[in-house]
Amino acid sequence: MLRAYTNKLISGCGGSGVVNSLLYGNAINGSFIFTKNQQQQQQQQLSQYRYFTSTTDKPASPTSATPTTPLDKNNILTDTFNRKHTYLRISLTEKCNLRCQYCMPEEGVELAPNDKILTDDEILRISRLFASAGVTKIRFTGGEPLIRKNIESLIEQVGKIEGIEKIGITTNGLVLHRKLERLQKGGVNLLNISLDTLDTHKFTLITRRLGWEKVMESINKALSLNFNPVKINCVVMKNINDMEICDFVEMTREKNVEIRFIEYMPFGGNKWSDKKFVSYTDMIKMIKEKFGALDRCVDEANNTSKTYQVPGFKGRVGFITSMSEHFCSSCNRLRMTADGNLKVCLFGNTEVSLRDIMRSGASDEEILKVINQAVLKKKASHAVVEGLVLCFVNLSNTITSKLGVATAAMSSALFPSVTPNPLPSMRSYSTFNSGGVHNNNNNNNNNPFSHVNSTSNMPTMVDVSAKVPTKRTAHARTIVEFPTDVLQQLLGSDRKEISSKKGPVFATSIVAGTMAVKNTSNMIPFCHPLGIEAIKIDIAVISDAQVQVDCTVSVFSKTGVEMEALVGASLTSLCIYDMCKALSHDIVLKETKLISKKGGKSDVGEK
Repeated sequence: MLRAYTNKLISGCGGSGVVNSLLYGNAINGSFIFTKNQQQQQQQQLSQYRYFTSTTDKPASPTSATPTTPLDKNNILTDTFNRKHTYLRISLTEKCNLRCQYCMPEEGVELAPNDKILTDDEILRISRLFASAGVTKIRFTGGEPLIRKNIESLIEQVGKIEGIEKIGITTNGLVLHRKLERLQKGGVNLLNISLDTLDTHKFTLITRRLGWEKVMESINKALSLNFNPVKINCVVMKNINDMEICDFVEMTREKNVEIRFIEYMPFGGNKWSDKKFVSYTDMIKMIKEKFGALDRCVDEANNTSKTYQVPGFKGRVGFITSMSEHFCSSCNRLRMTADGNLKVCLFGNTEVSLRDIMRSGASDEEILKVINQAVLKKKASHAVVEGLVLCFVNLSNTITSKLGVATAAMSSALFPSVTPNPLPSMRSYSTFNSGGVHNNNNNNNNNPFSHVNSTSNMPTMVDVSAKVPTKRTAHARTIVEFPTDVLQQLLGSDRKEISSKKGPVFATSIVAGTMAVKNTSNMIPFCHPLGIEAIKIDIAVISDAQVQVDCTVSVFSKTGVEMEALVGASLTSLCIYDMCKALSHDIVLKETKLISKKGGKSDVGEK
């Protein structure tokens, strides 16, 4: 169900029927899908091995399809970024007995013919081949995997394969309670149940089906059989079920469940939309406001979920942050679609049909060579992340052209794979804490950017989960300069407030600055949302022509509030300008600077 969810939502990125067919496992001719600008290059690279085909090719005969390069049997599933793939997800069916609003239309989707779906024997052969290459964990998904006939027998046979240590199932839970005991005896030891609401009526609205009680029965059945833990997948959607986040967390008080909140992937029509998107940092804030402390747990290697626990609670909560903080650099997953296509990345637009290869009579070694070639072509990060990076790059390029500032070198350092080198005549500069402007033409590999992932070179929010919360304060200041006659005209007798036709200038501006402080994380991309404890904004007339704005912000947190203070001072000053601009457009917002910060690694400024 989770695969179907992510597949459906990402379909808007491609904008093509080919991509949409891929998302439901209906790859054309079961072959590799390429974008037009990749097609010729990929065909040349793969011409020695005809199992890899473009969307216009017919499946090739295996008779002349043997690569000349010997196969390294110890690294068949290791890609060019040294990621070892030990986890295989196999879709057993495209069918589902729910019609979730975010997953598929009410009438369902076009399904592949039954003769195109992998048989039990083919699934077992694929499982054995991947196990021989190093896979230790297999998860069965769908559609809804439990509506496949004879699934219990299939699981029992997979459980006997040498090397397979873990077998998981991701299910919507409607029929799980009837089959779980035999599945557990057959080897299933990992269980994920999809449930987006604790309200039976809302369940019917979201899924277009009845059955909430059956899902809860399955969860309780799994708990009685001592699954450790029972994982519950919840796709969080703004104004639909985000108000239930704390209700889900409450389930962990007495039950050994792990609620996994999944960020909604807000793509549609090739445009980014955040109408339903709720970031995991916002979710954490909601939980802390209700339950107080939230401890970070130690995650397993290659885990996609950031796991937390409310102190004293039996269960845990996790966050799958595929939108705000991707986990591509540690990805160890490969996927088989129900109709036999191998996908090395869920978000990628390439597949290879192992079904066609098997049915053409290929040997195990030939199939392993195809698998190896596919793994070697896995990219550093998925398409969604690359698209977001291009947004940052385009923004950087726009700033460069508008301001005439040589920032292209900075862009190249941040995103070397997608940005051009600066022109020879361009020079780049950066500012440092020691003051002044310094030439920065030489690369400095000893000072990596904190907001760039060191492995993938992708933008990322700094992880502060391991830091200890402390009292943090920051003080910022902006000077607003008026024409002398204008300021004197506005001043009252006490010189503590000025009034314009729009009303009291200082009082209104303080409100604006306070609102700005609380919304800093919505304006500055990588600022953490913070529970601000105190905001103090002072405005004073310091001369016949100048007004001084001071903004001091305090918080008890793992990260500082310098940006909040700077934003507060800036927006307060902008509001002053707006309130007074009818009298003069010669009002100038002069320097905005950080006066001091306290808490964290070091203090800066006034003591």
